[in-house]
Amino acid sequence: MNRPRGMTRREAVAVSVAALGGAAVMTAGLPTAAAAAPLTAAEADRPWQDRRKSAARRADALLEAMTFEEQVVLVTAVEVADSKPLEHLGIPAMTRVDASDGLRGDTGVTAFPAPNALAATFDTDLAEEYGTAIGVEARGKGWNVLLGPTLDIDRNPRNGRESEAYGEDPLVSGLMGAAVAKGFQKNDVIAQLKHFTVYNQEAGRNSLDVIVSERALREVYYPAFEHAIRDGGALSVMGSYPKVNGVYACQDEHIITALKQDLGLKGYLGTDYYPSGDRVEEIKAGVDSAALTPDTPKEAFTDGRIPKERTTDAARRILYALFASGAYDNPLPTVPAATVTTDAHQALARITGEQATVLLKNAGGLLPLSKRKTIAVIGPAGKDAMTGVEGSSYVDPGDFTTAVDAIRAKAGAGRVLFSQGSLGDVALPTISGDVFTAPDGSPGLHAEFFAGEFFAGDPLAATTAANVDFRWGNPVSGLPSTWSARWTGRITPPTTGWVRFSSLLSGAAKLVVDGVTVFDNSRFLWDSFFGPKECALGGVTQLTAGKPVDITVEYTTKDAGFYGPSMKLCWQPDSLIPAAVETAKKADVAVVFVNNYTGEAIDRDDLALPGDQNQLIDAVAAVNPDTVVVLNTSGPMLMPWLGRAKSVLQAWYQGAATGTSIANILYGDAEPGGRLPVTFPANEEQGPSTYRGGKNDSANGGITYDEGIYVGYKWYDKHHAKPLFPFGYGLSYTSFSHDHLRVTDRGRGDLAAEVSVEVRNTGRRTGSDVVQVYIGHLPTNVDTPAKKLAGFAKVTLKPGERRTVSVPVTRRTLSYWDESENRWVTPSGKVSVYVGSSAADVEYAGTVTVK
Repeated sequence: MNRPRGMTRREAVAVSVAALGGAAVMTAGLPTAAAAAPLTAAEADRPWQDRRKSAARRADALLEAMTFEEQVVLVTAVEVADSKPLEHLGIPAMTRVDASDGLRGDTGVTAFPAPNALAATFDTDLAEEYGTAIGVEARGKGWNVLLGPTLDIDRNPRNGRESEAYGEDPLVSGLMGAAVAKGFQKNDVIAQLKHFTVYNQEAGRNSLDVIVSERALREVYYPAFEHAIRDGGALSVMGSYPKVNGVYACQDEHIITALKQDLGLKGYLGTDYYPSGDRVEEIKAGVDSAALTPDTPKEAFTDGRIPKERTTDAARRILYALFASGAYDNPLPTVPAATVTTDAHQALARITGEQATVLLKNAGGLLPLSKRKTIAVIGPAGKDAMTGVEGSSYVDPGDFTTAVDAIRAKAGAGRVLFSQGSLGDVALPTISGDVFTAPDGSPGLHAEFFAGEFFAGDPLAATTAANVDFRWGNPVSGLPSTWSARWTGRITPPTTGWVRFSSLLSGAAKLVVDGVTVFDNSRFLWDSFFGPKECALGGVTQLTAGKPVDITVEYTTKDAGFYGPSMKLCWQPDSLIPAAVETAKKADVAVVFVNNYTGEAIDRDDLALPGDQNQLIDAVAAVNPDTVVVLNTSGPMLMPWLGRAKSVLQAWYQGAATGTSIANILYGDAEPGGRLPVTFPANEEQGPSTYRGGKNDSANGGITYDEGIYVGYKWYDKHHAKPLFPFGYGLSYTSFSHDHLRVTDRGRGDLAAEVSVEVRNTGRRTGSDVVQVYIGHLPTNVDTPAKKLAGFAKVTLKPGERRTVSVPVTRRTLSYWDESENRWVTPSGKVSVYVGSSAADVEYAGTVTVK
């Protein structure tokens, strides 16, 4: 989470910098020395301004010219005004923006598809273009530090920030993150990778203690950062919130040393916004920038608590990043542009969305659709679509083209029938009191309030309440800090059919209607700080019009967040499903859009589609056999209706491309180029263990990563479990063959082997294939995965076209982390190599001999 610092936009960019002519030449995302030129008088007097010198030498020269007090300013500066004492040295103020998929908080920008959608493209060239476009827009808006990309491994798909990163595999995450970081830094800005490390859930994130092995850290959670630093040139890293084996990540000298020494960070380490822990201990452990911790005590730098050499090292690292990125030499615009998005950037968002869309099922070749057919568009396919993850990565999509409008433009308005069908994953209206009857026959509900969270003892208070509706405080006076409440009575629905109930909640609540538990869970809070929507907890049950049924609502302050206890009991008594069914009957094809809300501070309760969306799909598919489901979701969902839907598309969150890309896919004007960067579980029990502790910031819960290195598809192989859809899976509108598989030992430096395969398009349409290379068990008694992704390559081919692609296999891929020796070990012997189209669909290609 990263909040604005309170600066105005003009203050954020009105930075006085020594403006020197000439642009840096870019290599691998980092500027190299410019062509030699005569030394100016200013450069001779101020050697750090000599662009012919390396970033390291320039940083040393400037550091020597700074007073210790100026070094402290550089390390602790938060607001633009804080950097004013450094202006005479030409040091620009560092302005920061969340930028995982565009610029959070700005307008006139491009909302790109979410990072896990980008990961689904398996296209590093596209990822670099994506990063470059965001970097261009950031400079135009006056930002020179981009908080992103996010490299958190998707350990559990219930994570509220799942869609902000690049999936479950360290290699995919690392290569895609490196490409985005490289794209960012082409624009004289600093990429700040986040979050280091094991930040894999929102529940209890500020106090959570993650117990994880050193081997899992090295093999699962560190590699993406190393790729982005070494291959992408990333110059900064953001520390994470949780504890790692008992120590807060931002004051854990062990992992910070690994970051700087082993993973190669030459730039600086910052914190996330106000992490728990001790500010002085953070700096001492290796945090270099206190920009997101305004409460860092400045006197600690001079009273002996923080060693002077630690301050000097921190300042040098920040200076290095400023020089290496080009941010020092290339001032930001004096006035930020109102609009920085362009037609080219909007087109890039659309192309990314198309290439990210995964075709999960296409029975009978239903897709692509004929424009001559009548199509029923059902579900949240308008402005109510989910365009992005809420919280620190939410980007305003502007006036985007909706899916229903894009489909009308393709097929003609006369062939498109629309029915809402479901409101999707949204907050519902509060239930009014006129449908409730208390046990004594009076209007409303009987309410009892108890001390503590367990409904124990005599009630502290009892009353009749019109409904359940209180926010940021107690519904009656005189309650203690922890309390519980129960409302009882009867409810009379106005219509027959599916009735949807929900709650906006801060705390824990259970709703039982006519003997059916509709929901029973908790929320830390119900919004994600930034973004227009709210996160509801809910479910459905079938009721009969005019027939009163018993209702019980229980609430406790357990898990309530920092805003205080809150609950609104909400509903949608009139189902939209019957009207959608009638619409579906009139069409040749029905396309049902469904969605889910995710966001910062709010993990998903389960993997089910929220609300009445499963019931909607079932009902539509029962009357229209040609039903297509479009999943506008954060990630994996359970699909109890999969056997009844003819085609299924995983669309993710697509930002400004939400409507246009899907319409192009549906009608074949683009191909679904995506492959799954995460495994889709077949049930709630599959995958690594889930967190069972408290959800609020002071919960002090813990979780043990007892799966070790077996995250994602490796867990499924280890446990012989069959997922709903495997990692790497995705269908196409055409078909491909893989022939002439060959493994060639190389043994040059880190290159151990090359795997080549001839890919041929055996279908009738142009399409793309993602060649995936996996290695088998290593030749050692140490437990190693049955399959591990060693590399991938995306290739686009015309019908009948063939091409040989080569995928390198590195020695690191053929190694494991030996905890007893605290180093990487590459065992000698033969390792099996597989080539395929998913983690579950591979064929033996040969072996690589490791020496």
